[in-house]
Formats: sequence, structure tokens, C-alpha cells
Amino acid sequence: MSERRRKAGSVNRTVAWVAAGLLHALILAVLLVNFASDHESVDAFEAEKVDTVKASVIDESDVKDQQQKLQEIERQKQAEKRREQKRLEDLKRKKAQEEKKIRDLEKKQIEEEKKAKQLEAERKAIALKKKKDLEKAEKEEAERKKREQERKKKERLEQERIEKLEADRKRIEEENETLKQAQRVRELLAQEEAERQARLQQEADRRAKERTASIMSIYADRIKKAIKAAWRVDPGTERWRVAKVNIKLTPLGEVESVRIVNSSGLPAFDKSVETAIYKASPLPLPSADEDSTAHRELQNINLNIDLKN
Repeated sequence: MSERRRKAGSVNRTVAWVAAGLLHALILAVLLVNFASDHESVDAFEAEKVDTVKASVIDESDVKDQQQKLQEIERQKQAEKRREQKRLEDLKRKKAQEEKKIRDLEKKQIEEEKKAKQLEAERKAIALKKKKDLEKAEKEEAERKKREQERKKKERLEQERIEKLEADRKRIEEENETLKQAQRVRELLAQEEAERQARLQQEADRRAKERTASIMSIYADRIKKAIKAAWRVDPGTERWRVAKVNIKLTPLGEVESVRIVNSSGLPAFDKSVETAIYKASPLPLPSADEDSTAHRELQNINLNIDLKN
């Protein structure tokens, strides 16, 4: 099949070269004929021109007619030249088209030869693949038989292992049941201990809160006493007036700020309270070692300041 393709390609190339040669010969012949016809046209034109000059001497009335004829001849000549030029251009275009066809035929022939080689290579590759596939199938069959034997051996060993595991499982279940009973006892004991520890913690938290509340109450009274010791109130001030203030202290008891939360209704009274607080600074605070919560919370405290003892 490949040999036939090569022969056909050779014939096609020969036909293409012969066609190209004939086309070139045809174009050359057309050019020679046109060249000869152009010379005849020029000679005729020159003879006609001489006759016109002679005639102009004899009869001047025919000059205009002769000029019109000359102009007509010139127009025809120019038209003929344009037609000839167009015909030559058409021939060049046809020649280019034929040359392109020849190149296309040669390219197609090369592609066909390349395709034939590719088909031959594919045929060889298919034959080689079939051979390899056959060898692979034979090898796989041998391996399958070997795997089947190994599978049966593994199944037998697996069955023996399962029987052993089943015996071990029963033994472990018995041991686990004993361990579970012991674990339940330990969990009950641990639960009782956790509950006892929780009760102890709750009791300790309650006592700590009570202690903190007691210390805060004691120091709140001390802070009030320190403020009242520094307080100066105008005589005649109503004793029922009360000013609620917010006091912010440093960890050392120094007054940082004073803010009236609820006014007493008398600006002079409120102002005297603020003055007394700043004057009493630093105010008494429990240390962090004594009670860290009370030490922290008393640094931002609200107090009701009144004239009662």
C-alpha cells in the first residue's frame, strides 16, 4: 500500500511539472504576438500622420477632421494599451495561480508521503503492541494463578488466626468484666471524693466572701470616718441632706477622682463633701495580702455621706 502511494505521488509530480512548462510556453507566445501587433499599429499611425500633413497643405478645411481622427486613434490606442495591460495582468495572475496550484500539489504530495510513513509506523506500532499485549496477558495469567494459590493459603492462615482471636476475645471479655467492676468501684469513690471537695470549696468560697464583705464594711466605715474628720460644714446645714459620691483610689489609697452620683440638693453641701474627700487623702485601704478582692474593689467605691454620726 505504501509503494502504491509513492508511485502515485511521483506521477502527480511529473504531471504538475509538464503542466507548468506548457503554461509558461503559452504565456511567452502571447507576449510575442502582442509585441508584433504593437509595431504594426505604430507604423500605421506614422503613415497616417504623414498623409495628414500632406493633406493639410492641399485642403486646410480638413485639418479639424484630421485632428479629430488622430484624437480618436489616440484614444483607441490608449484603450488598446489598457486592455493589453489588463490582459497581461490577468495572465500574470493566472500564472501565479498555476504556480500556487503546483506548489500546493507538491505540498500535498509531501503530506501524503508523510502520512504514508506515519501509517506504516502506526501499523508497526500496532503489531508491536499486539505482541506486547499477548505477552502481558500470558504473564498476567501466570500471576493470577500464583495469586490464587497465595489467596487460598492466606485464607487458611486467616481462618486459623480468627479462631485464635476468638479464643483471645473471650478471655479478654472475662478480664474486662472484672476490670469494669473494679473501675465502677473506683468511679464511685472518685465521685464521692469530688463531691466532698466541691462542698469544701463552696464552704471556703462562702467564708471568703463573708470575710471580704466584712473587711469591705470595716474599711468603708474607716473611709467615712476619715472623710468626716476632714469635713467642714456650714452651721445650720440641714442634717437630713445626703450626697452619694463615687471615689476612685490608687492602690496606696490616694484619691484620684471624686464624682457626685446623687446630689444632696445643695451645691455647697456637695462641694464641701468633695473638698473633704481630697483633704482626707490618702484614705485607708486593706492590703492585697489582707484581702485582694477587698483591696481591688475599694479602689472604686460609692458612699453616702451625711451629717449623721
